[in-house]
Amino acid sequence: MEVVGKRITKYGLALLAIVLIGLFLRLYHVGTQSIWLDEAYSIVLSKMSLSQIMQATGADVHPPLYYFILHYWVALFGASAVAVRLLSVLFGVLTIPMVYLVGRQLFNKEAGLVGALILALSWFNIFYSQEARMYSLTVLLALISVYFFLRLLHRSTLASSAGYVLSTTLLLYTHYYGVFVLFAENTYLITLLVLSKHRTCKLRHWVVLQAIVLALFVPWITFLSTQFLRREATGTWLAQPTTATIINTFVSYSGGTVLLALFLGLSVLSLFAYQKVRGAMDWKAPLKSLESYLWEVRLHDLAPAYFLVVLLLATNLIPFIVSLFRAPIYLDKYAIASSVALYLLVAKGISNINYRYAKIAVVGIIVVLSVANLPWYYTSIIKPQAQEATSFIDANAKSGDVVLIYPDWEALTFNYYNNRTDVAVKQIYYGNGSVNNPEATTEALQSDVIGHDRVWFYGATGLGTSMENFTLNSLNESYAKIYVKNYVGYNMYLYEKRA
Repeated sequence: MEVVGKRITKYGLALLAIVLIGLFLRLYHVGTQSIWLDEAYSIVLSKMSLSQIMQATGADVHPPLYYFILHYWVALFGASAVAVRLLSVLFGVLTIPMVYLVGRQLFNKEAGLVGALILALSWFNIFYSQEARMYSLTVLLALISVYFFLRLLHRSTLASSAGYVLSTTLLLYTHYYGVFVLFAENTYLITLLVLSKHRTCKLRHWVVLQAIVLALFVPWITFLSTQFLRREATGTWLAQPTTATIINTFVSYSGGTVLLALFLGLSVLSLFAYQKVRGAMDWKAPLKSLESYLWEVRLHDLAPAYFLVVLLLATNLIPFIVSLFRAPIYLDKYAIASSVALYLLVAKGISNINYRYAKIAVVGIIVVLSVANLPWYYTSIIKPQAQEATSFIDANAKSGDVVLIYPDWEALTFNYYNNRTDVAVKQIYYGNGSVNNPEATTEALQSDVIGHDRVWFYGATGLGTSMENFTLNSLNESYAKIYVKNYVGYNMYLYEKRA
């Protein structure tokens, strides 16, 4: 909040309004979509002890900080879909004033305010502010790290140093893509030292801060190495990215192809300052008066824009290149922190427009196009309908029924919503048989359904149909299919034993 004495400035009031808009958009329909697999995993971990969370995340692909925080949040507010997502809403809302602060540090108050507005209306960031995962926290901590980094460039105070070390360490404990934020910061600082002899943040002091961050992250290195070795040995479920993947990422950040084109143009404009040297419009002879116009165009304030470009490219291109030559590690949501770099470049480009009404018109177009995305977002079924599918079984199952879950990890979503204790739940594992080992699979299925007259099959879609078809064909030998129901993300079947 911008305050002069006891008077709130127009920028403070505007920022407050933007924050309230962002809060509303992140709270609206926050519990409408079903909890999906990754969120269910977050909830399961949140109910563990801290030591168990460390062990579980060490066997996964992410660091543990978000789960630690969610652990205490769930203890206070419960584990309902709304409750667990409110933590991400909180982080998502806090990113809005942080974007303003970073934009003000880099450019000016106006650019910070426009950047905050774009972030507040971004459906991509709203989406991950309504998901019980670590992505909105990642954006918040990345912004705090950048904010203190920029302060260190001007003056190396104890408060700035402590703020930088704490926020950057927490960022690394939240998501490994925080490494790319560090890379961007170090690249920018080295560039300043080499090209402009920038000395206000002494290199020795900076090296000490980096060493402290590394030392604080050392306790997790053992888990990180285990995660890395396991991924190298087993591969990853991620698809290898293509050029289209990168383009789609930036379309998502922008909110559509039209907005992306506008954002790219404004990002280029952020590099230039221009002013009219002479000329005036004579509406009686417009063509002649245009000939008299003379504009001065020059590169301006390149260093801050350069930093944002480095941050944007480092967080997207480095994991993209790694994915081409090693196991794929690139996802747009992993690189979500770089979306704010794009928004600030756009904001600076708008700030560089000299004409007030033209500036207002451009902001208006961005607002209209961004808001146009929101009805689609709020009314579409984006997450798999685990709640609807499980609730249907809850309402129609009979005591003694058995539910087969495929694949086995979908038991997380089923168990989250399942309220029936008189129904057996069996998970179909990849490891206890497959279409390539039909005898083992058949034996496992017979063991799962023996003694049950009715069998429900709860299968996730999008994973290939070979195992699902094999299971259903095996059931057809002894059971009759009496009901099929399809949901987004799930197929459900009910079988009854043949007389």
